[in-house]
Amino acid sequence: MKKAIVEIKNLSKIIKGKKIVSDLSFDIYEGEVFGFLGPNGAGKTTTIRMMVGLMNISEGDVVINGHSIKSNFEGAIQHVGAIVENPELYKFLSGYDNLLQYARMDKTVTKAKIDEVVELVGLTGAIRQKVKTYSLGMRQRLGLAQCLLHDPKVLILDEPTNGLDPAGIREMRDHLQFLTKKKGMAIIVSSHLLSEMEMMCDRIGIIQQGKLVDVQTVTELTTEEVTTYSIEVNDSEAALKVLSKHKVQLIDDELHIELTREDVPSVIELLVENRIRVYGFKANAKTLEERFLEITNV
Repeated sequence: MKKAIVEIKNLSKIIKGKKIVSDLSFDIYEGEVFGFLGPNGAGKTTTIRMMVGLMNISEGDVVINGHSIKSNFEGAIQHVGAIVENPELYKFLSGYDNLLQYARMDKTVTKAKIDEVVELVGLTGAIRQKVKTYSLGMRQRLGLAQCLLHDPKVLILDEPTNGLDPAGIREMRDHLQFLTKKKGMAIIVSSHLLSEMEMMCDRIGIIQQGKLVDVQTVTELTTEEVTTYSIEVNDSEAALKVLSKHKVQLIDDELHIELTREDVPSVIELLVENRIRVYGFKANAKTLEERFLEITNV
């Protein structure tokens, strides 16, 4: 069983007598990308700020690699790399000099380690250029390199793909998946781009009005017991009669039928037995965006 690197225990934040975040409890495991979703104002950034010590915890605790943020902040935070909103960089310095400045905070960081993370994030050709010449995507990658210098076990990224073009988003996704699969890191990502989260994350935690609604794998969230299937056949009218016992309708020359997974083989067999040619049979699984809107009633 995978080790829980981050344990969030009854975490709450109270501001002026109001609970902004209420009793959050869940674990995040090594080797996974954990997506943190919620509407604006749901408490995502507040939770992340408490996790990295930028905001005091009102109740509960965050335990990182066995160390409490409340009682042993230094012991916990040494295992964390984080970008909350945008990475802060010295624009008049080169990318390399930015990393040297950051490395001064941790004497274990060598020049070989700097070269390693520069190559990892794909900035080898531009690392000696001044940051003010960097595109947004390059600055995001340099920020990621900063986070990785001290070999953290946990990476926390608040809106890491914000403002990136499609190529930059794909690059970021590839970097994060590499870090979990090859380095065994736990990565926590907060984002509004639900289609990207669906491709990037292993599990999703949904927060609404400061409360945890659900934590599931992406597959569990987007797969339901009863699914609508689209069937393309040579004779739609005949197929409708054959499948009359099922909930089925004809839309744009395709049959749309509600089935459980176990019903699928018998429906195909029934069509074939009645000499109806089946040209296509596919599940219309709900996207993460559709499930998110359903769960949060947005």
